[in-house]
Amino acid sequence: MISGLFGKKPPGEGGGDNGGGPNFQPDKAEKFFTHARVAHESEKYEYAMGLWLRGLQQDPRMVTGVDGYVSSASHFLQSPEGKKRASKETRNAVSGSGDLNKFLSALYEWSMNLEDRSSAANWAIRAAESVSKIGAGDVGRWVAERAFAAASKDPKPKKDNYVRLMKAADAMNLADIAVNSGEEARRLDPSDGQLANEVKMLAAKATMQKGGYENTGQEGGFRQNIRDASKQQALDEANRIGKTEDMKDRVLANVEAEFNLRPDDLPTLGRLVQALRERGKPADEERAHELLMKAYERSKIYKLRQDAGEIRIKQSRRRVSEAKRMLDSAPEDPIAKSVYETERKALLELEVEELRSNVENYPTDLRWRYELGRRYFELENYEEAIGQFQEAQSDPRVRGKVLHMLGQAFFKCDLAEESIETFRRALESADMTPDDQRDIRYDLCCALQVVGETRRDLAAAEEAEKIASQILIQAIGYKDIKSRREVLKKLVAELRAK
Repeated sequence: MISGLFGKKPPGEGGGDNGGGPNFQPDKAEKFFTHARVAHESEKYEYAMGLWLRGLQQDPRMVTGVDGYVSSASHFLQSPEGKKRASKETRNAVSGSGDLNKFLSALYEWSMNLEDRSSAANWAIRAAESVSKIGAGDVGRWVAERAFAAASKDPKPKKDNYVRLMKAADAMNLADIAVNSGEEARRLDPSDGQLANEVKMLAAKATMQKGGYENTGQEGGFRQNIRDASKQQALDEANRIGKTEDMKDRVLANVEAEFNLRPDDLPTLGRLVQALRERGKPADEERAHELLMKAYERSKIYKLRQDAGEIRIKQSRRRVSEAKRMLDSAPEDPIAKSVYETERKALLELEVEELRSNVENYPTDLRWRYELGRRYFELENYEEAIGQFQEAQSDPRVRGKVLHMLGQAFFKCDLAEESIETFRRALESADMTPDDQRDIRYDLCCALQVVGETRRDLAAAEEAEKIASQILIQAIGYKDIKSRREVLKKLVAELRAK
C-alpha cells in the first residue's frame, strides 16, 4: 500500500530526517545566495554552485536557490572547466548523512549527468525521494515535475523509477504527478494488478482533494463541497470510459480552462491531448498534434514527439481501413486496388519514419529495431530488414520472432542455406508458442524444398518431406501443406531413383 495515501498532511510537512526541519534558516540561506549571484556574474560558476548548495542546506524550501544552482551548473558544464566536472570540494559540500544532504547530493549528480539520460533519470528519482522527506514545500513540486520529465526522457524507461516517483509525489500530496507517474508505470507493466489498484486509489485521492471532500467537517468545508460539485461532476465525466458527445465537449472545455492557467504543465497538457483525441474531430487531432510538437520543441522530451507521431499513424490507419472497405466492396475495381495499395504503402513508410526515430532515441530497446525490420520486410526492402533483425536478435523478449523474420528475409533474398540455419535457431527459442513453431517449421520446410530442388539434395528433400508430414498430421488444412507434401514425396522418389 502507498504510504500516506489518504493522509491529510499539507505539502511541506513530510516526515523523515529533514536535516533541520523547523530549524531551517532562510536568512542564512539568502546570504549564501547573494554571494552565489556575485560569483555567477563573475563567471566563477563552480564556486557559485557550491554557494547555492550551502544556501540550500540552510533552507531547501527556496525555489530561487534551486533555480540559481541549476543555472550555475549549466553554465559550468558549458565552460572549459566543465569538461573535467566539478572538483572534489564542490561534491563534498553536500556529502554526509540525512535526507537533506541526500537530496542535495542527488541534485548535484543529476545536474552533472544530463547528457546521460538514463543516469539523469535515476538521480532525478533519488532527488524526488529525498526531497519528499524534508518538508521542502514548492521545491518538492519543482523536483517532482522535473523528475517526471527526466524519467520520460530515459531511452529505456523503467517501471521502478515511475513507481518510486509515484510514492514520493504521494508523500508530498502532489496527486497529479503521483497519478501520472503511476499511469506510466502501468503502461510499462499492464499485468501488475496491485499497481493498478494503487493508481486507482491515488486517482480517488486526487478527486477528493479537488472536490474538497477532505475538508468536510472543517469550517466552511461543506459549503466548499457544494461549490465544487460542478468540479466533481467534471472529474467523474473525465474518468468515465463511455462518454456521450456532450460529456466529451464538457471534459474538453474543463481541461482547456485548466491548460490556459498552466500552459507549461506537462500533466495538464497530457489531459488536454487525451480529451482532444477522445472527441476525435479532425481539427481536434490536428490541435493535439500541434500542442505535442510545440511542447517537444520547448522541452525536448522525446515522448511528446512520439505521441505526436502516433496521432499521424492513427490517421493513416483509418485511411487504410477506409480504402480496404472500398476494395472489399469492389474487389475487381482497379481504382480501389490502387487507392488501397497507395494508402497501405504510405502507412508503412510513415511507420518506418516514426520507428527510425524511436530507434535513434531508444537505442537500447531492441524491440523498436524488430518493429522497424518488420515494416522494411512488408515494404520488400529485405536487406534493410535483415540489418534491423540482426541487431534485434540479442533481445530475449523477441528473439524467436526476430529469428523467424530474419530467416524469411534471407529466403526472400534467395539465401536458402542462411534461412535454414536461422529457422533452426528460431525453433530453439523459448518464447515461441506451438503455433509459432508450426509456422517456423513450415518455412523451414519450404527452404529445404528449395535446396532439394535446386541442388538435387536428397537429404534436404527428405527432411522437408518429414516436416510436411508432421504438420499434415497436426493440421491438414494448414496453408498448402497437403499439396506441398505430395510435391515433396515425388521429389524424394525422383532423387532416390538417381
